[in-house]
Amino acid sequence: MNISLNILPDTIAVRVTNALYLSGLVLDLMSACLAFLTSRWFQRLTNAEKHFLQEAFTAREKEKSERKDGIAPPTQKKSYDRKEGDILKTSKLAGIERILIPWFSLSLFIPLVFLVLGALCILAGLYIYTWSQQPFPVAIVVSLAGLSTVPFIVGVFAIGRVDERRRKIILRLSHIQGDW
Repeated sequence: MNISLNILPDTIAVRVTNALYLSGLVLDLMSACLAFLTSRWFQRLTNAEKHFLQEAFTAREKEKSERKDGIAPPTQKKSYDRKEGDILKTSKLAGIERILIPWFSLSLFIPLVFLVLGALCILAGLYIYTWSQQPFPVAIVVSLAGLSTVPFIVGVFAIGRVDERRRKIILRLSHIQGDW
């Protein structure tokens, strides 16, 4: 497979572009598959598991908040017992569980990472191709188009967990909701 369609010489730039495009395509396809499987996993949780998930996430957020506010940081990791729903003693994973639990957990959170890596590969391939094979004005326009989106992408990640900022954003979204 060659994006040059045998019109351009087989240069290093064309080979790198092909490698990046194909790698990005594979990563994005796998990301889509994993995102679907993750959503199905969450959909299949029982009501008790959903409640437990909410308790665990809420307790974790509370721990982070207390640590940030300087309130007695926890001295041990806490685990949650589904039957009681309380924070209990430290849980030690034994045997194969020590490997499986982190792997399964990572599998549920990794699709976004693969999507970002795939998009970066495709964009890198696009820029290498554009700057090596296209006229200078075309390369400038393509680069500006890509760079114009960067502030918005950074903005989404920079929102953070500041409650007041998040509330103001929600209010602003409520005002513009019909203006799409």
